[in-house]
Amino acid sequence: MNHSIVYKDKVQLLKTVKFLIVLTLFFLKPLLSSGQESVEMHVHAGESFYVHASESVGIVSNVINSGSFGTYPGAAVNFSGQRWTNNAGSRLVDESASGSGGLGGYVRFISASGSAQFIDSRNTVPSANGFPNLAIANTGNVVLEGADLIIRGTLNFEAGKLILNNRNTVLASNATITGYDNTKFVVTGTGTDGGFLVRNVSGTQIADIVYPIGATLNSYTPASINYRGVAQGIKVRVFENVYERAVFGMPDNVNYVPKTWNVSFAISDPSAVMSLSTQHNANEEGSAFAAKRSESYISRYIASTEKWDKIASTGVSPANITTGNAIANAYLNSRAAISGFSTNEYFSKSILNANTSPIAGLRIPAGISPNNDGLNEKFIIENLQPTDRVRLDIYNRWQTLVFRDGNYKNTFDGIGNQKGLVNNELPDGTYYYILNINTEKPITGYIVINR
Repeated sequence: MNHSIVYKDKVQLLKTVKFLIVLTLFFLKPLLSSGQESVEMHVHAGESFYVHASESVGIVSNVINSGSFGTYPGAAVNFSGQRWTNNAGSRLVDESASGSGGLGGYVRFISASGSAQFIDSRNTVPSANGFPNLAIANTGNVVLEGADLIIRGTLNFEAGKLILNNRNTVLASNATITGYDNTKFVVTGTGTDGGFLVRNVSGTQIADIVYPIGATLNSYTPASINYRGVAQGIKVRVFENVYERAVFGMPDNVNYVPKTWNVSFAISDPSAVMSLSTQHNANEEGSAFAAKRSESYISRYIASTEKWDKIASTGVSPANITTGNAIANAYLNSRAAISGFSTNEYFSKSILNANTSPIAGLRIPAGISPNNDGLNEKFIIENLQPTDRVRLDIYNRWQTLVFRDGNYKNTFDGIGNQKGLVNNELPDGTYYYILNINTEKPITGYIVINR
């Protein structure tokens, strides 16, 4: 065993000696007779235990942290006890002066017997409660208890799952998740209520943000988002079934993949926009869905109409939300430029035909050429009825809203009307539109501006 303890005065030195005696006892735990009481590692209030850079400690008993448990960069705490408890007032500190602004080391949950381990967080102060870095290396899985789990640096999967057990796992800004695949992920639970995986985002994302989640131990159905808006924590979970009213009513598990992805926003931002990708397994598809998988799309529940929307098919692509090998018989669907978020948004996958709508006879142009030659100057939707109420949103390739008209009258001629683009000519190129007619069924597609 390698260990390192930092002390500042004689009082702490005496505490350190006492702590080392306890530490020695629990490392000798296998030598105790079965009739003797097992020894716990207890960092008492006001006491500190540190593992220095590139050093390692193995802990085979339970841990009760009421003081400060610290790790320096490169340090490793290999924990094979059953329960790690962080009491109120405790801290999990790193090498920084504040104790929470540095890199820290890893606490690695591992069990040779493959039995479940538990993290019992009783400290509700986020700056003190977070593990600098956490590794899941237990085929018997790690289960949350108490308050939410907070991770400041990296959550790394080596083996097994992290089971939320109706708690949240919260990753700080710039925190990462590594090692996930269809055998190593976060289990959110099957019910409409339960724990979320929370990732704090800057709001200026370029790379996709991955949520390696599944509703059950044997169902890896992850999601990834690309979000532009105010900085906030975005929560995602997935649960079983596709209910008529999102979280209640009769389920339709025939025309859908019977999974609902719940995306929750902490802050309302009317101008925010998101692209969403979700992944599912072929053996979980509804019977009608399986027959028309290539015609599928991500369906969004519209609270105002209390219906799942029907949009043009986007089809599927091979599964790619994994850090491991390609996942056989798994498929990915994507949906771009989603906006107008409520606190909770619900998404699933459907093959119900959007063209059964009364608005199927509309003619929507593929592009415009506003060059004053009198041809194709404006984005004109043909066959609209005089009573139709039309809303048109147009986004550029970076998912930025460039034009919006809630009462559209066939007037768009390549001029923007959003922040920084009011009365400005939009550059030639391909744009993405969302068209709502009578608030019934959104129609999505692409428009090319070519002068």
